[in-house]
Amino acid sequence: MNEYSIHGGKAGNERLAILSRTVGATTGGFLDRHQSAFFGSCLDLGCGGGTVTLDIAKRMQGRGEISGLDMDSVNISSAQEAARRQQAKNIQFGRFDAYDLADIDSYHAVYSRFLLSHLHDPAKVLDNIFRGLVPGGRVLLEDTDFSGHFCYPASDAFDAYVRLYQSLLEARGADANIGRKLHQLLQQAGFQEISVQVVQPVHTQEEGKLMAEITMEGIAGALLQEGLAGEAEIRETVRELKAFRADELTIMSLPRIFQVSAVKSKN
Repeated sequence: MNEYSIHGGKAGNERLAILSRTVGATTGGFLDRHQSAFFGSCLDLGCGGGTVTLDIAKRMQGRGEISGLDMDSVNISSAQEAARRQQAKNIQFGRFDAYDLADIDSYHAVYSRFLLSHLHDPAKVLDNIFRGLVPGGRVLLEDTDFSGHFCYPASDAFDAYVRLYQSLLEARGADANIGRKLHQLLQQAGFQEISVQVVQPVHTQEEGKLMAEITMEGIAGALLQEGLAGEAEIRETVRELKAFRADELTIMSLPRIFQVSAVKSKN
């Protein structure tokens, strides 16, 4: 699987680190609400730099172990180094394709954040997760409704960024707005006890306002490959996003983030 439309490697890993910090509070609240799910054997699928994997590992001390899997080798190396620094003993990381998950009745909980929106066949991965969970196991998903972005005051550059990101994922067979569909997809995969809520971080300063420009930079190569934007348009959009971010009077949101929990029936 090589469907991720945002650049990877070192620059991609640094972007993910900023993203993890900007959504840390909302993800933390989601994990808090489902603290009882983290025991035995757990999985973070599409773990990026391992920030959430490490958080879950801390919550599981003495109650189990967690594996973090990701396609990007730079992300995995970064996650392994973070685990060594934190002396985390109940955690392991590996490079892995989510489409290849073939474990049966193996995990008490599977967590995944911002993975399914990049896939051309998210239903297959949800089927893999369903099979991989033990009866009574829980899946915890966070993913985007990218159309829900907003800023104030209005910005043509911000609107262009939101439009281009959605168009890029659509061109590659993915869905930047998959969050609103997760309830239905989980039902179709056989899950029960599905709960849905929406959170949306909004930023007035500092790192949260960086996300638009660094994501725009991150998809620049893919936009050029797909013929969705030219170099001059991309440069100008990034320039205007930087100027908008630097204005202390502006606010910028992240996408609406759907936080969805579901259970594999014990029957």
